[in-house]
Amino acid sequence: MSQQQQSAFHQPAELITCNIDHRWNDPRLLLEEKYDVQGSYSRGLFVLLAKRNIPHTFVFHYPNHPWFQDLYGLRKSAYIVCRSEEGVLWEVHLKPSRDRQWLFGYLIKHDDVRRIVKESMDELMMQRKLPLVLDLDDTLVRLVGEGSERFVPEGDLHKYGNRVATLKDTEKRRVVLTDRVHEFLEWAQNFYDISVCSLGDQNYVENVVDVLDPQRTRIRGILYSARSEHDYIKRSYEPGRPPKDLLALYSFCALKDKSLGSSLTLPLIIDDETRMWPIEQHDNIIEVKQQLNSDTWSVSLFPVIQETLAHIHMEFFRQLDAWYSKHLEAEQHGTICSREPPSAVGIYKTYLRHILRDMITKAPL
Repeated sequence: MSQQQQSAFHQPAELITCNIDHRWNDPRLLLEEKYDVQGSYSRGLFVLLAKRNIPHTFVFHYPNHPWFQDLYGLRKSAYIVCRSEEGVLWEVHLKPSRDRQWLFGYLIKHDDVRRIVKESMDELMMQRKLPLVLDLDDTLVRLVGEGSERFVPEGDLHKYGNRVATLKDTEKRRVVLTDRVHEFLEWAQNFYDISVCSLGDQNYVENVVDVLDPQRTRIRGILYSARSEHDYIKRSYEPGRPPKDLLALYSFCALKDKSLGSSLTLPLIIDDETRMWPIEQHDNIIEVKQQLNSDTWSVSLFPVIQETLAHIHMEFFRQLDAWYSKHLEAEQHGTICSREPPSAVGIYKTYLRHILRDMITKAPL
């Protein structure tokens, strides 16, 4: 970013109020002349607020300011902190409208944000499931077409049998499914809450999922298209930024609490590209590639990926049960348990180290 762009980003933005929809239970806020933006959340938090049917209280005119342009382009919400007459902290979450005419302000107690985010994570833990994010193209499916090595040529379709499927979109595009994908999804949904994150547009994502899981009994999580972020970033001041982000799918990934550990270490990702994700999320990725020495495209989901996911799930909940037991024991004795909660990513990394160790100990051929 140039110095001129940096300067523009740090200039104050004026929020001009268009409407206030005051409800009987809304607090009386002590307004100040200026507010600092405390931070921004990826789309995952707003999705959670929408599920709780939290309506907007304020409508502002959309500011002509580069920081808010970035907020819109990355589909994020920002928040400022206000104080009520009773001294209670409230957050006002600012979300741009789709047409960039307005900025909606959602009023929620500061403590309630943490509570509902934590509840979304606790719900998964109660179900004994870990979050799992699946990429689509070149991971679970490959488009049929010509002119790219990332397409399956029309002339090769006879090699794939019933692995060829037609999408319900207007173009009637076809995709080739990776081998045993239905079997894999049927197995994985017992242990993981499965979401999808793809650079394809939303219509493409939904149509591919209709093929992979027409009854929506396996992929029950978010169907997330990062196409909007991808297109905006390519035109932005920093075109190399990764468009995918776990925070856009799971609001609890932003939760930082010593008693819970880093919630960013919970989700696992299966993708053929690490560069589409922020570098701090690369450890979450199980990177896949197509099978070698084969005249057809496929990604092997069995046995390595399936066995890896099975081990992580089993070990995570074994450690989680032990962690809860230690905390309960500490509470009974009036002490504090300093033991860290388990990390799915940490278990994954340990598993990889042990595989390498075992490979080293084997006698050479």
